[in-house]
Amino acid sequence: MPDGAFGHGTIAAVGPQEDRIAFGKACNVLGWLLRIVPRPRPAAASATSAVDQAASGSQGSSSDAGGDSGLGDIVADVDFDPGEGSAEASLTWQPGPPLFSRADRADIAALDPIDVSALASTITSELLASIDQVPPFPLVANKLIELSSRTNVRADVIERLVVQDPVIAAKVISAANSPYFGRSTAVTTVEHAIRTVGLHQVTQIAIAAAAAVVFDTRERVAFDAMVPQQQAAWKHALSTARGAAWLATWVNVDVQRAYIAGLLHDIGKPIALRGIGFALINGRLMTPPGAALARAAVDEAHLDVGEMFADAWMLGDDLTAIIADHHSDESADMLHRIVRLASGVDDLCCDPAHADNLLAQILSVAVALGLNQQKLAELAEVIGRSSVIGLTGA
Repeated sequence: MPDGAFGHGTIAAVGPQEDRIAFGKACNVLGWLLRIVPRPRPAAASATSAVDQAASGSQGSSSDAGGDSGLGDIVADVDFDPGEGSAEASLTWQPGPPLFSRADRADIAALDPIDVSALASTITSELLASIDQVPPFPLVANKLIELSSRTNVRADVIERLVVQDPVIAAKVISAANSPYFGRSTAVTTVEHAIRTVGLHQVTQIAIAAAAAVVFDTRERVAFDAMVPQQQAAWKHALSTARGAAWLATWVNVDVQRAYIAGLLHDIGKPIALRGIGFALINGRLMTPPGAALARAAVDEAHLDVGEMFADAWMLGDDLTAIIADHHSDESADMLHRIVRLASGVDDLCCDPAHADNLLAQILSVAVALGLNQQKLAELAEVIGRSSVIGLTGA
């Protein structure tokens, strides 16, 4: 069995990641060189900085991480009749007031598409040249993602895997000690954490802790706007993960896979923001772009950037496909649809650059999933930013 493979309920030791990253780069660099030329795509943006920001702190901090992983509290005890949502005309749901202003939307709408595409191209090429400077996706998290698609995984297998990464293990223990779980005695080991919050929830917390590494903001000195925009992107990731997991319980999709796909679907945005920092540090950009231009260019670049790094990190074909194409309405895959719906509902609330027809797209996807109006309204409640309890962003 090759290093790092799984078999018979055992797990090989986690080794260095350099060979995996180098292999991914070698396989993908030529293809990405051919993709630097910008393609026509509507200029949109990452979540607005008007969103309440995550608590300040270092990458290693955590805050009630278990809350975003617990699903039992958000499954409403009500009857669900998919037949009620069989026609789009039956869905009249409207989003609540957005967390951004009309001025935010006006600033983005006034941008020159040529400027947006030029910055997006710079982001992609700069990241291609600086791929080694972006933290690799932790190998422990990759193995957890692989295990999430399997049934009957033993708790001791997850425990032995999590303890191999001290940062992830610390996040899991911290989450288990959060007030959300109401423990009267301290949780001090990963094994105890698994017993406290459950195997699936520990896996979700561990993967979220690993993903948070990508939201590090070491280039903030070069590009101050990166900080609020990456915090907003992190909140969007957590909200989409929560919404996708909730949806999965109603449409017969694996909850674990839905949470992971929602968490990672927009991973290209925080990486693209790093690309602006690299471009400023390396002299490709002489002055920082305005916040509106940065949001629009990041949104234009994030699908290509996300796919590039998903390939390099070997996240798997299904996750890579969602990361690369989650805005498309052509896929009939259920996991793709629930991520698209959860992400779109949050974008209506928090992204000033969302497409004018996003609400119509959301209703269309909801109908395709068989959701009725009640369930769509409940999804918006689940995703609501005020209820998000998760790992603190960078």
